Amino acid sequence: MKATRIIFLRHGETVGPQGVLYSQQDIPLSEKGLQQTRVLVEGLKNLAEIKAVYASDLSRARLGAEWLAEVKKVPMIITPKLRELNFGRWSGKHFKELMDLEEFRQRLQNPEHLAPPGGETLEELQSRALEIIDEICTKFGGEMVVVFTHGGLLRTVVAHALDIPLRKFFSLQQDFGAVNLIDYYKDATVVKLVNGPFDLNFETLLSR
Repeated sequence: MKATRIIFLRHGETVGPQGVLYSQQDIPLSEKGLQQTRVLVEGLKNLAEIKAVYASDLSRARLGAEWLAEVKKVPMIITPKLRELNFGRWSGKHFKELMDLEEFRQRLQNPEHLAPPGGETLEELQSRALEIIDEICTKFGGEMVVVFTHGGLLRTVVAHALDIPLRKFFSLQQDFGAVNLIDYYKDATVVKLVNGPFDLNFETLLSR
């Protein structure tokens, strides 16, 4: 049976300082992030196999999906289920600032089960990500779909595909513009690429 192939992309660089937990705040792309997004779309536009584009409804991820769906003339599905982890009352705070909080340090030891105040656990984040993957495999089974989303969600997707415990979440790097390629079969999952560069040659990648 032919695999459902999903190309998962992290959005490009955002404005503002790095190290801040922007969470579900709608932070725009920086000039560098816009250029990374242009390069991603340029690299993808010649792939005839793309049948749909999914994206988070936050603008930093949605913008690339809008560009790609327009040039490919394929369906675009925007959903809050592809948003970044909800950090609740920690949203907008810098990692260094949060390290002064005992409850934040405790969560770093058990991120899959402990939620930020007013936020969600990694298990909850992974659960909504898997709902979208199941939807894609049902609606576009055996086809290729592109997903524009966020680093935290992507880490949970890769962890699930590789059967890595969520407590190892921080061991999975996802750079701005990162490319991930996963094939979903009925009874198996094959990870083809993790954290690839935004300027890679997609036609070469897919010919392997």
